[in-house]
Amino acid sequence: MSIGTIQKILSRTGRCLIGTAVLMLPAATPSYAEPGFHPQIIRGTGRTEPVNLTLAYLASFQGGSLEPSLDKLNFGPMVPGDTLIPDSDPTVSAGNGDVIVSIHRPLGLSPDEIPSESIWATPVNFGPGSVVRLRATFIAPVGPYATTGGFAIGLGARTGARDDLSTETRVFATVNARPNQVVRFQIPFGSVESRNVVLPQAVKDAIYSTTDPQPFTIELTIDRKTGTGTAKLMVIDQVFSLSFTLADFLADGGPVISAVGPGIAVNANGPGQTASVHVREFRIYTVTGG
Repeated sequence: MSIGTIQKILSRTGRCLIGTAVLMLPAATPSYAEPGFHPQIIRGTGRTEPVNLTLAYLASFQGGSLEPSLDKLNFGPMVPGDTLIPDSDPTVSAGNGDVIVSIHRPLGLSPDEIPSESIWATPVNFGPGSVVRLRATFIAPVGPYATTGGFAIGLGARTGARDDLSTETRVFATVNARPNQVVRFQIPFGSVESRNVVLPQAVKDAIYSTTDPQPFTIELTIDRKTGTGTAKLMVIDQVFSLSFTLADFLADGGPVISAVGPGIAVNANGPGQTASVHVREFRIYTVTGG
């Protein structure tokens, strides 16, 4: 499915997904990363990650196509989401060997309404007992970073289909630009514990540079054998890792995950602002054997 021309998802009324997660970050004292570009791992509970994961799905977006280049599970092409928020202009367009995902926050929108745009692999089926690892690589985010903040790039899993409804159950890992150029890597929704880390200046400079932006990768492992998760952010030679307990997608119960993918959102700190990011690649790894 080539999208050489801009696809626009005409919006209606409703709520979104990633932005809701951004807005609902629990109040807590964050973990802090030390400044400087040295290999560094920030860990949460120290739980071990599952092994024997194999690549099952790969979308590399060549020519702006949402068709996967590898699809062992027959999920089919990714699809743009729909925020259902009027005048939010959710857009997916072809970049130079990637896709550009964009969203606008209309003036006067209620703080409870957070427009977002995502691209989803759906329907998928990851129920209790499953283990899945998601990975997406981004570059060149554009939004109100130097002014108000209020936008986030995220990777996650949820219930439902292509519409990003706030009523869906979800788990997300996000890079969230907040006011005063504070940037957090966080698990804003789907974790029992509060999990976040404030990124050091060198990492922020690498991600948000307007002249030489560096790619960054978000990885999210959802282990429904143990009821735990791990999120990682990889930027140049730094790795930030957060381990957590899954709140809803449990080992012995909870809903089936039916949509997974990357996206972007603008919350109430960015009224009238538009944010976008290039998505270079999206991967799904699943358990093999045992």
